[in-house]
Amino acid sequence: MDAKAAERSASAPKPMRSRKEATQARILEAAIGLFAERGYERTSISALAERAGVSRSAVFWHFGDKEALFQEAFRRMLVPFAEQFKASLERQDPGRLLFELFDVYEGFVAEHRSEIEPIVRWVLESPTLRSSLRKPLLALLDQFVRDVCEALEELVPDPREARALAAGIVSLLNGNLMLSFLDGSPSSEELHREGLRRVTQRLLSTLDRP
Repeated sequence: MDAKAAERSASAPKPMRSRKEATQARILEAAIGLFAERGYERTSISALAERAGVSRSAVFWHFGDKEALFQEAFRRMLVPFAEQFKASLERQDPGRLLFELFDVYEGFVAEHRSEIEPIVRWVLESPTLRSSLRKPLLALLDQFVRDVCEALEELVPDPREARALAAGIVSLLNGNLMLSFLDGSPSSEELHREGLRRVTQRLLSTLDRP
């Protein structure tokens, strides 16, 4: 085989991979939209295929079944959230880092509220979907606790205490999220955000004491 033939052979699979990734991306985009709009049970493979512009067999070929597609679509929904937190961790000051993490969390919730609302509904209403979502949600939550713990570690020498404080702070954030679905008025949400920051400021002031 000459050099040109070898070059053609080496590069041949790349367009195929690109087409495969593009098809998967279209299916996942359609899945995220339809699952959010209709829920899991009322979303059919036929509707997914039609919105993605592919055949039903293509959906099955790329993802196996609807449950696997649902789990992958949900995982993809979490990627921007994780990436934004990773970028925030590049800050240096541990006290300021906590508040930047709050800003990222709350900003992400505001930007993706239409996608987060059905996730909360699925977790509360469907044992089947709760089982499917449990692992990725808990993994994301655990990573967030570690991120907050990292922000505290310079102020709290005891690792167990730092993790416990981080878990408490994350619980307050998650509580604010749930309250926002019950009472989404701007004044209520602002009060809860302000409360979280005041509690954290008090905590930091006690940690700064000799």
